[in-house]
Amino acid sequence: FRNSILMKFFLKKIIFFFLFLNFAEANNAIKFVDINYIVNNSISGKNLNQIIENKNKEVTNELKKLGKKLEEKKNKIVSQKNILKKEEFNNLVRNYEDEVKKFNEIRKKKTDEFNSFSINSKKKIIDLLNPLITSYLKKESIQLLLQKDKIIFGDDTLDITNEILKLFNDKHKKIKFE
Repeated sequence: FRNSILMKFFLKKIIFFFLFLNFAEANNAIKFVDINYIVNNSISGKNLNQIIENKNKEVTNELKKLGKKLEEKKNKIVSQKNILKKEEFNNLVRNYEDEVKKFNEIRKKKTDEFNSFSINSKKKIIDLLNPLITSYLKKESIQLLLQKDKIIFGDDTLDITNEILKLFNDKHKKIKFE
């Protein structure tokens, strides 16, 4: 009877030891990273954010100027309504409507170009980041990497964002965005 209790005790200890060993080993093989943080806070990412901000201001100002010109033209047409013949007035209104359509096309085109530039530039950073991360995972024997914003709770020691950020900054100080 005594041997049976002793045997169960040792068996439980051995199982606990192996479970703990597997958990500790898994703990080293699972990490998480915040890709968005790296994209926005790397040297190249900060440079890109500044470029995006400048392009946004440039496009916004250009569209405001065009919009202001259209508004002035509209006001001028309205003020001439009682002076002009009906046919001339309708002609001016049609021309104005055509200009509004062109303005809307220009605004859509500029917005699409801006969004495309922003998306493609961030994708360029991510494309350069991927091989770095893959190499880091192999070097550190990390088997599973999770995106930080998908994790509800996690030990900060599992976060490798700053290490990846440092590697990225060392390798890609300046990226040309088009």
